[in-house]
Amino acid sequence: MIKFSNEEKTFLQQNVKGRTSEELTICFNQRFNRQLTINQIKQYKKSHKLRSDINTKFKQNNKPHNYKPIGSEFINNNGYVFIKVADPNEWELKHRYLYKKYKGSIPNNCCVIFADSNKRNFNLDNLILVEISDKLTAKNRHLLFNKKELTETGILIAKIINKRSKRGDKNE
Repeated sequence: MIKFSNEEKTFLQQNVKGRTSEELTICFNQRFNRQLTINQIKQYKKSHKLRSDINTKFKQNNKPHNYKPIGSEFINNNGYVFIKVADPNEWELKHRYLYKKYKGSIPNNCCVIFADSNKRNFNLDNLILVEISDKLTAKNRHLLFNKKELTETGILIAKIINKRSKRGDKNE
């Protein structure tokens, strides 16, 4: 526990208003030739109910430092591009966004894949709507390729495999 002299206590009480804990720590350390940390000053302020009365709330129409406007993009760890579609923070996969915008809605049992497996190729011809079950079968059976024509063929083969399994045919 840190001991404060009466002079130090008075200094903190008289100088806390309008200063951040960081600023108060710097002033205090310079004045008294001490090496207290910001957290130690914060703890003293808290235990003695000292407040700076600095208003840290966002005012109306102010935006945080990390605000991104609608249309901003970022790439996640898996290499997919996300686009901001609405405020405050509504993001969507860019390929899904573009598909819906130009080709129509995406049913719940479907997903959009890249025909050439390039997650940055947003050409509308490269975006294919497939049933999730067909995509999983194609992925598990290594039927997704980096060429559009081969991937389309792989999806057709996956559809046939899934239809056969639904019918109960076990002769693959």
